[in-house]
Amino acid sequence: MTGGWFAAVVRVAGVVLAVCLPTAALADPACPARTVDALAAADLIPAGDDTGLVAQACRIWPYDASLALTALAYRLPDQDNGYGRPLRLLIALQDAHDARPLATREIDLEEDAAFELGADGLRLDTARYDLAPGVRAFGVVVRNASRNPSCPEGRVNDELTLYVRDDSALRPVFSTHLEVWAQLEGEACTGPAQRLVTEQATVRIGLEPANTRGYADLRVMADIERLTREPGEHWHDPHREHRRRSRVVRYDGERYDTRTLPGVFSWPAAPTDE
Repeated sequence: MTGGWFAAVVRVAGVVLAVCLPTAALADPACPARTVDALAAADLIPAGDDTGLVAQACRIWPYDASLALTALAYRLPDQDNGYGRPLRLLIALQDAHDARPLATREIDLEEDAAFELGADGLRLDTARYDLAPGVRAFGVVVRNASRNPSCPEGRVNDELTLYVRDDSALRPVFSTHLEVWAQLEGEACTGPAQRLVTEQATVRIGLEPANTRGYADLRVMADIERLTREPGEHWHDPHREHRRRSRVVRYDGERYDTRTLPGVFSWPAAPTDE
């Protein structure tokens, strides 16, 4: 998954649904120096040569051109967990004119054998997540650059978290992975003598017309491709099957209940597009 997102409107089973779709593979621009300086001046990140930036993404918010969105990950000084870099992720809503921070969120990230943040590991999602009148969320996507085990049984990537502003804080309200892969039969590292079946899913988010506790319900949709290699066949030309699955998640007053989202490949069938 790469790039930003745009909103489209489709008709699903007779109901109009706003869906957030990926745009072209364009990386977010690097953050201007004044953006970084303003965050350092507010003691939100280390200043000068001590900043230790690992990844960054900045853009003007299309919803309100007077606001800028920033996601910065930097290495925590004088700390070492013995496995990888201890990092802190700062997400900020800033004044687009003077870069003054208006609302922020800080998250600690621990790199280890299973997680590594690359220089292009942060993206901002500015699709039209209009959750309630006057409330629009934006997303931050964290991509794992770790090589992972050579013969895994499953993996996920591109963790999307949606944030809304609460005065001077940014509050997470929803989170899911946008890429999911699973090995269902056989082993990926074996030769062509064994039957191999894998599935991979690309996840999208749609806004439902209904709402719960004041926030629009979200339909989480997975476009799934099953790849099958029969014994004796080459993996570069497997049999492909496609299907779509979905679940609706609802707001509980603080955030969306995502406890039903794991197990993407066994979700109920999505409504048929008309």
